[in-house]
Amino acid sequence: MKSYKLFFYVAFALLLAACAKDKSLVDMKRQVRFMAESEIATKAVMGAAETGKPQTLWENGDKITVYSSADGASGNQRGYDFSTSLSSSAASAEFTYSGEGCASGNYLAIYPAATAARAVNFTGDGDIYKMAAVDVPSSQTLVAGSFDRSAAVATAYAPEGSTSLSFKNAVALVKFRVSGEGAKSGKITVDASEYISGRFRADLGTTAPYVPVLTKYSQPASNFVDFTIDGTTSFSTDTDYYVVLRPTTLSSGMTVYLNDKVVKTFTSAQLASIDRNTIYNLGTLNVPGATADKVLTFDFTVVPDVTPAWPTDVTKEDFPHVEGGIERFYPLDGTNYSFILADCGQATNTVAQLFLHTSTKALVFNAQKRYLGFPAISGYKLTKVVCLNASGVTTAQFEIVKSISPNTDHPATSEIVSAAQVWSTKGIEYSYILTGPVASTRYYLYCISKGSVGAITLTYEPA
Repeated sequence: MKSYKLFFYVAFALLLAACAKDKSLVDMKRQVRFMAESEIATKAVMGAAETGKPQTLWENGDKITVYSSADGASGNQRGYDFSTSLSSSAASAEFTYSGEGCASGNYLAIYPAATAARAVNFTGDGDIYKMAAVDVPSSQTLVAGSFDRSAAVATAYAPEGSTSLSFKNAVALVKFRVSGEGAKSGKITVDASEYISGRFRADLGTTAPYVPVLTKYSQPASNFVDFTIDGTTSFSTDTDYYVVLRPTTLSSGMTVYLNDKVVKTFTSAQLASIDRNTIYNLGTLNVPGATADKVLTFDFTVVPDVTPAWPTDVTKEDFPHVEGGIERFYPLDGTNYSFILADCGQATNTVAQLFLHTSTKALVFNAQKRYLGFPAISGYKLTKVVCLNASGVTTAQFEIVKSISPNTDHPATSEIVSAAQVWSTKGIEYSYILTGPVASTRYYLYCISKGSVGAITLTYEPA
């Protein structure tokens, strides 16, 4: 198997200025320098031969963050940002830090540079060193011939007394081209129980070469990565693009979308895992042609004038729990579309916890473990759900599932068809792509943490 240069292999030459005994502010400052060069990344070909590679270069203004055990063996640390000044991009570059602190000790380092303090652990807990709050963005910007540098996580460790840091890539890449015009967005998804983006903890082994593992912990993570250029610009047909993924095993392979249409799938036999420091060539993706999709937008800022009436904040006391929920209709373009409003099974509430609010103008999930069942349309499959967040809270969280839980447990992992997202910003739309939708089937928006929906747009494709 051939190897290609990719990401960052960073050999640091840390030249610490000697500290004078006088502890003045000026004398306490030190200058630290290092040199950086490219790491080798392996390549995995999937369906097409790879003829080129991105040349990863340091760019003017690039930064990393370094943490020192001199600031504490475990806990929240500020870190020290090292930067480079280059007249042109280069495979190697000198990075420097000049300022207070960064005293001699063990070092943990990360690219891209941190924007805030993070928890670090130098104790070797469980034979690993740790850095918390390491992000692989769920939404990435495509760059012609390259990748979103904000997602290209690399880490390093050096013991006290060492004069070098050797960065290791924590992520993988997928490469593709497009054939055809008009692709403006894309998505890569895996099984709902597996995570390729989100916030992770970087765990580095306590012995060389200190290879990083991005570990899921108590932070949001997703089974997808969305990618666009800017949301409106079409992808070029003569350009290599790359998307960054967090490594994971794959029980159900991987699915690739363009313009919300499935364009390529890989089974777990074809792709059993996404491995660190590896490029996966997806080949050329064909832009799907126009189809007779049904795109339906339901506005929940108004109460539908229909019988039977929907529960509202005024009438919610008239709607005690009903096993399996209640059916309500939303008239749109001459058709009454069937929705289900439901609690989880065995709920004990005596008033509706899912209702239309007449003053806040939204469909309110007033408690967790409530379900909104979407219309099932004969001969069509639901492929995409877009929800407009109408809640001012920052913790609302929803996912798409196959069915209503018969008890007060959360739905099983096998029931999830689009992974949970936290709706942190009011007025923002949150998109869900369904994995393996079946025609003529009802799916449900499931509330993990309560919130409100202003409108929902459903996309159905012909089966």
